[in-house]
Amino acid sequence: MSRFRAPIDAVIAVAQPTGERSILGFDLIWRTGDTIAYVDQSQWSSRAADALQQILAETITNQGRFRASTRSGEARADYEIRWEVLDFEVREEDMTAHFRADVRLVAPGRRIIASRIIDATAPVSARSSSVAADALARAAREGSARIGEFAADAALTAQTSAAGTGSH
Repeated sequence: MSRFRAPIDAVIAVAQPTGERSILGFDLIWRTGDTIAYVDQSQWSSRAADALQQILAETITNQGRFRASTRSGEARADYEIRWEVLDFEVREEDMTAHFRADVRLVAPGRRIIASRIIDATAPVSARSSSVAADALARAAREGSARIGEFAADAALTAQTSAAGTGSH
């Protein structure tokens, strides 16, 4: 696993995700077919966009693949994760929390190193707001872990390629 890999000598910044306001707001979304409902009496403690950015930055730090991780704008970084959250909701038809993001690893000068769609799911065991919130949080954490691994692998490949061509 990742903890046995040497860290990349680079700082990575995590931009706040973009996406639909309904997905990245305070409310938890429950979808039934084409109908979106907000989970009654249940909201995130902060906007989902803020929480997702923090979860991803912490996940990357905990993975230990980079020298450091920060939220964009807090420190100078060698790479930046820019991402759009495409899906972050519970779906009634399969009782599953879904997280889907279009992720780009960007180098200085806005050069895109790599991009990938990341998906993660978590089962929802009951029709309750606390169970739905827990499942969405688990899907977000799993998605963040996958984003962190993708970013580290892409940065390592970019650094190896740059070293092989004599540029950085």
